[in-house]
Amino acid sequence: MRPPVKLILLVLLVLVMALFGTLAAYLVSVPLYHIDIKTLEDFLNNPNQENIGVIKLFQIFQSVFLFVIPALIAAWLFSTDMGGYLKTGGKTSGITLILVILVLFAAIPAMNMITWINSRLDLPAWLDGVEQMMITSEENAARLTKAFLDGRSNADLAINIFMIAILPAIGEEFLFRGVVQRIFTDWTKNNHWAIAITAFIFSFIHFQFFGFLPRFLLGLLFGYLMLWSASIWVPVAAHFVNNGMAVVYYHFANEPYGETAMDSWGTSGQQHYYLYISVFLTCLLLGMIFLHEKERVRLRGE
Repeated sequence: MRPPVKLILLVLLVLVMALFGTLAAYLVSVPLYHIDIKTLEDFLNNPNQENIGVIKLFQIFQSVFLFVIPALIAAWLFSTDMGGYLKTGGKTSGITLILVILVLFAAIPAMNMITWINSRLDLPAWLDGVEQMMITSEENAARLTKAFLDGRSNADLAINIFMIAILPAIGEEFLFRGVVQRIFTDWTKNNHWAIAITAFIFSFIHFQFFGFLPRFLLGLLFGYLMLWSASIWVPVAAHFVNNGMAVVYYHFANEPYGETAMDSWGTSGQQHYYLYISVFLTCLLLGMIFLHEKERVRLRGE
């Protein structure tokens, strides 16, 4: 199949599986929580701690049906070697994984500044309707995330790590870096264009436009990690650490989601040196990852 055909087929797969996922979540949640369809719709539209269990169930089903299953089916359709297509058999380096973790920590002040700049987005007056839609979408997403992270029990922490860190790390990376990036690489014959286009789609599909830039940059990071390491598990690990450290941090933080001290690192006028150090260390560590993976490729004779 040609790349455009593969992309169309993948989009259809995602849409169909999303419908199946929603239906499956409905069929499971109604008898499990002893509620009717109308009550279920009210829960989904107004998430809070009393009905958060239902919302989390839907979120888990969405991750599996929207990302994991379409990626696996696509890899099976597009290749006789699923693992080879998704690069699940590539050997990962412990040094690379350690450097990836350090990059994600080092980049926090820089990402905070980019998030702050993105949040000040101001569209022209003739796009007021679009801007209001974006603001509403962002507020809904923030309210849902806060509801997810408000639970303080060990069970809440375990479920959140599974739902917010493990499933998205596997599902989104398999779909975007494993399949979408591969399609655009074959289409454009250029790794950099493929990574940039995939990162754009990855950020756009979250429909949180006031966080588009930092998510786009994360997409670029995951894409280049995939390119340099030739293993899907490196971007999966990076995605897991990025989401997981936020879940753990907010679980033990005393401040509400989005209002902790870590959220302001690099954005305060007295903390600009955090930003400079962050940019320097992030670039240095990324260079070290690139050189280390390049040396590993040389030693393998590739």
